[in-house]
Parts: sequence; structure tokens; C-alpha cells
Amino acid sequence: MVAAAVAGGMVAALHMGKVPPALPAIRAELGLGLVAGGFVISLFNLLGLGFAVFIGSLADRLGRLRLVSAGFLCLAAGGALGALAQGLPLLLAGRFVEGVGFVAIAVAMPAIIATAATPRDRPVAISLWSIYTPTGMAAALVAAPAVLALVGWRGLWLGIMVLTLIAGVLVWRAVRGLELPPPPPGRPLAVILESLTRRGLVLLALAFGGYALQWVSLMVWLPTFLTEALGMAGPAAALATALVVLVNVPGNLAGGWLLRRGWQARWLVAGASLVMGASAFGIFLPGVPDMARLGLCLVFSLIGGLIPTSLFASVQGHARTPGHLGAANGMLMQGSSLGQFAGAPLVAASVAAMGGAWGAAIAPMAGAALLAGLAGWAAARPSAPPPGARP
Repeated sequence: MVAAAVAGGMVAALHMGKVPPALPAIRAELGLGLVAGGFVISLFNLLGLGFAVFIGSLADRLGRLRLVSAGFLCLAAGGALGALAQGLPLLLAGRFVEGVGFVAIAVAMPAIIATAATPRDRPVAISLWSIYTPTGMAAALVAAPAVLALVGWRGLWLGIMVLTLIAGVLVWRAVRGLELPPPPPGRPLAVILESLTRRGLVLLALAFGGYALQWVSLMVWLPTFLTEALGMAGPAAALATALVVLVNVPGNLAGGWLLRRGWQARWLVAGASLVMGASAFGIFLPGVPDMARLGLCLVFSLIGGLIPTSLFASVQGHARTPGHLGAANGMLMQGSSLGQFAGAPLVAASVAAMGGAWGAAIAPMAGAALLAGLAGWAAARPSAPPPGARP
């Protein structure tokens, strides 16, 4: 059951990973600039930015499996819209609909996994869930060059749409018999307000936002950076980016293992944020040898992988009741969406303002690392199954 849920999340993450390798072709065909291309990526997260907590509360009320199923349908519909786009407006509309589906899956699936796992195995199960984004993105980055050469970016969109429909059916069949927590008492608006005003959840959301801004920005612009600054050919840059994305996975799994052995989440988040911030300096400062830059990209992603697992596991300790988990995960997703939405355009604007100098990316990356480390230190606590109620 956990494996099916994680596999479904990986397919959902294909919709995030398909854009960076296809972006040069999309920009050339539709005549988009660098900043417009950044918004094609970041609009995917717009709905999560504004409505993740509300969607999470819908998961608690309407049923998590229903919301997950609707999420897969939205991902497929958005992919179809994008494949038909002849200009920027319809392409952005498709990305928005895909974002609806992605948020629905991202906020509802963790509670399903937490329910399916035993309390002792819950940190490991959550760490498995946290690999869905890097694994799905890496798969898209590896497969995209060959698919783009054969059928173009529109064919890539349609192929992922078909995989999404298949994944939705398989997840529904695997999870439909699971007994999930009942809806929380009280009105949905009260549940949302209770989650929005919990200090720990706000800090976790800020920490995830800082992490997401760094990690997603680097992964999105790394193919362009490797091509422009290091002189790599397009296919080699795509494969190098896929490797950098993929090394995030052992970091995710190591986070679950360390939490299970009693490490405190706050130390993992703060320490990993420090490493990510320091690595960003070496990646973007001029004069650093090319191989050292690539090595620092790997360190950045590997050590950074400790953060999502630690934050996902900490959410359970801050949810007021088990029935608040959907809204609580929505808070985490909202922070992540904020970082992802702001990150790619912010880095692009910083670089463009300095005449294309990639060293300008250091400021937003270092600031986000500081935010993630401080907020995570203040909020994160060792994972534990949520009790029946919290004061």
C-alpha cells in the first residue's frame, strides 16, 4: 500500500520534472523569454501557494482517497491542455490545472501513508514518501531528451498524461480498503484557522519554503547553468541534472533512518540548511573549477534530502488531532509552494539584473538557507504519531 502511494507520487512529480528539459523547445516555439519561462515552471505551484491548507481540509472532510483520485484526473487534464497550447495563456492554464492535481495528491497522500504504517515504521514510511519528488523529477529528466527527440514536448506531455491515468487507477485499487481517521469535529473553517494559527506549523511551512526555494531553483535552472556557464552540451547537462536530482533520494532515506534512531529533526534541518547555503556559494561563485561545482551540486542535493523527511515527520507532532493532518500537511505544502513559486523567477531576475552573471543567484539561495535553518530549528521536533488530541 505504501509502495503504491509512493509510486503514484513519483508519477505526479513527472509533471514537475518534465518542464526543465523541455523548456528550451517551448521557449523557442512559443517565443518566451527567460522570466516567462520561469513562470511556466512556477505557476504549477500557484494553487498550493494560496489554497493548500483549504485543500488539505477538504481531504479531511471529503475523503483522502477521493481527493487523491481527483488529483490524478486534474494532472491528466492539465497535461492535455498544455499539449494543445499554441500560446502562453493556454500553456499557463494547463500548468495551473496540473498544479491543482499535484497539491491534492501532496496534501492527502501523507496521511494515507501514516495510517497504513505502524507507529514504529512511520518515520521510514514518511521518508519513502519524501522521495517522490526527486525520483519523479529525475525520471523525467533522464527520459525527456529521448522522448523530446522522438515526439517533441507535446508528445512528452501526452505520454505523461497516460501514465498519470494508469497511476490513478492503481493507487485507488491499492488504498480503497484502508480505514482512515474520521473528519475532525467542528466546521471546516475552524479546522483551517486552527492550523493556520499553530506556531509550529507556521515555522515548519517557512522552513519548507526556504528549502524548496533553494532546491527547486537549482534543479530548474541547472541545465541552463551547466550549458551557459560550464559549456556542457544539452543532453549531458540533462543527465548531470538528473544525477543531482536523484542523489536527493538517499538523503531522504537517510533522514528517516536517523529519525528512527533518535536524531532530533531540528538538528537535521539546521545542519542540512547550513550545508546547502555553503554549497550555493561554491556552485555560483566565479573561478571555482567545473568539477568542484558539480561535486558541490551533488552535496547540496544529497545533504538537503534530510530536510523534507524531517519536516514531514514533524508535522504529525504539531497537528491538533489526527483529523487535522490534512490541513497540517496543507500548511507544509503551502510553504513549499511559496518557495517553488518564488524561487525560479527570483533567481532568474537576480541573474538577469546582473547581466547574466550567475553569481547573483547566491543572494536568494543563501537567504533561503538561513530561513530554512532558523525556522526548522525553532519548530521541528522528533516524529511521533499524533495523539487523539493536542491542546
